[in-house]
Amino acid sequence: MAGPATQLSGDASVLRTLNLRSVLRVLYGGGKSHTITEIAAAASVSRPTANQAISDLLAAGWIRHSPQTAGAKDGPGRPAQRFEFRPGAGHVLGVDIGGHKVLALVSDLSGEIVAERRATLRPSSPRSRRLAIMNQAIAEALDAAGLPAADISCAAIATPGVVGPDGKVAHAPAIPDWVGVDLGEHVRSRFGVPTQVFNDMRMAALAEHWKGVARDASDVVYVHVGRRMGTGLLVSGRPHAGRHGAAAEIGLWRGLPWAHAYERLLELVPGRAPVPEAPDERGDAIQAVFEAARAGDAAAQSGIEAFADLLVQGLAPVMVTIDPELVIIGGGISAAGEAIREPVRIRVERETDFPPKVVCSVLGDHSAAIGAVRSALDVAEERLFSGLKPP
Repeated sequence: MAGPATQLSGDASVLRTLNLRSVLRVLYGGGKSHTITEIAAAASVSRPTANQAISDLLAAGWIRHSPQTAGAKDGPGRPAQRFEFRPGAGHVLGVDIGGHKVLALVSDLSGEIVAERRATLRPSSPRSRRLAIMNQAIAEALDAAGLPAADISCAAIATPGVVGPDGKVAHAPAIPDWVGVDLGEHVRSRFGVPTQVFNDMRMAALAEHWKGVARDASDVVYVHVGRRMGTGLLVSGRPHAGRHGAAAEIGLWRGLPWAHAYERLLELVPGRAPVPEAPDERGDAIQAVFEAARAGDAAAQSGIEAFADLLVQGLAPVMVTIDPELVIIGGGISAAGEAIREPVRIRVERETDFPPKVVCSVLGDHSAAIGAVRSALDVAEERLFSGLKPP
């Protein structure tokens, strides 16, 4: 008798765990509240089972009573109670560390940014200085959120360069002394937070899929045009890195002169020399080029046309390979809007029989950090549901 009784108890425990996770799935995400009747129906469990799961989740702090009221009754003579997921039950960290800045974002589990800290960098800053500034930005973001590092479920970092399968930076021509840096281990040892590391362009593409112009697209090419040129791919809605982490790194194509293309465009600002270094000044300068072109400046017009030719020359093999729905223009040049989108669109349609739609990013320089938040949330969600068990 002991054997069957033990097995029966184990089966009941497993079933209760599955029911608990099913009920939380109904409430997780979407920001909606539900009655017990709605929860039971959506989770395909009985009302008593839903009641038990709700009691367990309330006790664990994952859900809460909703302040919303319902007009309908949820039983004879009783007003309907409503329940909702508690986003503040957990938090994640997303960081973008680049040539000119560090941007650290703290998000609750609904994806709402609750704290942000930004620090500026010089492109020539040594590794030790860059890491110290990142540490400070993270610490200040945590302080602003009122959270100790121990309350962060996980973190994700977006960085320029090729990030290898081991999480280390394998190639980073834009940042000196950056090859070999292990950002994940650095954050883990400094803050005690599980951390993953990704290429910043892929995180920017993911951000556009989550909160930007690619919400309804699954296959996307994101191209960053600024002080450096970079690309990121989404395939079936997920970032695609390739075997070495170098997928779609068009800048590594030795036959394509991308390295100084943006600087050559900036040199076309009437009466301006040399090319500005500060990001804000560069933004103003690139806008001046497009304004000059609109005013009829032949050199500016010719420069933009040549730049669009070069851009699409690099993108064409990628477009033909993955057949994307969207090409997203990001980085500083995206502020030019239609003035850059249209010449790129014309060339994209000329290069392929099945041209994707061409759009400009709306997330600005937050895109990579937002994508890092999304990646951290994916990990936090997986850990939440895999580790969730009844008390």
